[in-house]
Amino acid sequence: MKEHEQPRAVIFDMDGLMLDTERIALRVLAETALSLGYPWRDEIGLAMVGLNSRDADAIVERHFGPQYPPGPLRDAFSRRYMMTIESEPVPVKPGLLELLDWLEEGGIPCAVATSTRRERALLKLDRAGVRKRFAVIIGGDEIAHGKPAPDIYIAAATGLGMAPQRCLALEDSAPGVRSALAAGMAVIMVPDMLPPSLDIVSLGHPILPTLNHVLRLLRDGGTVATHNSMNARYV
Repeated sequence: MKEHEQPRAVIFDMDGLMLDTERIALRVLAETALSLGYPWRDEIGLAMVGLNSRDADAIVERHFGPQYPPGPLRDAFSRRYMMTIESEPVPVKPGLLELLDWLEEGGIPCAVATSTRRERALLKLDRAGVRKRFAVIIGGDEIAHGKPAPDIYIAAATGLGMAPQRCLALEDSAPGVRSALAAGMAVIMVPDMLPPSLDIVSLGHPILPTLNHVLRLLRDGGTVATHNSMNARYV
């Protein structure tokens, strides 16, 4: 995308960006770990934000070593988390519906690129009432390399029939930002539970507090360009 050019398509991350589910996941993860006897710490769960299950497993192995294999934790968490998602509301982030409405009115297609595996992603989007708003949904189990590799954003752009350079990615996590930039996309970051680190801020993409601010930026013709032509903004 060139400066002052509106995106031809928008690709959304899901958890923490559209859906306020990261807090639910971290709560369930801690409960699951403690039930299995894992000496859990919240920073371990936070380190998994934005990663697919394979890379999250590596975090567990790095922290706990071979005496705590990640498979039992992953499987028990998956069962408990699915029960929670099926029984509790799946809240959407402020501004999501208004942003989706504006994009739809402008004929701008949307996709989802989430590290969550496809089956669980579809359930969450259904529960939140927004699944039909997206032409393409790519889950973390459908690509070879998870975020921060570019695979998932390239797959989403391909599904939309768009060159990555014509797409805007919306992300809340550092791995997601790096993934979208590696795919050649413009990125706007809307941080969730973790503030952006200085190395992420230095990449130069816009960093905004809510999706309402994203809508204002796009609607008012604000500049959305690749990181090479922008100064970072954290409003």
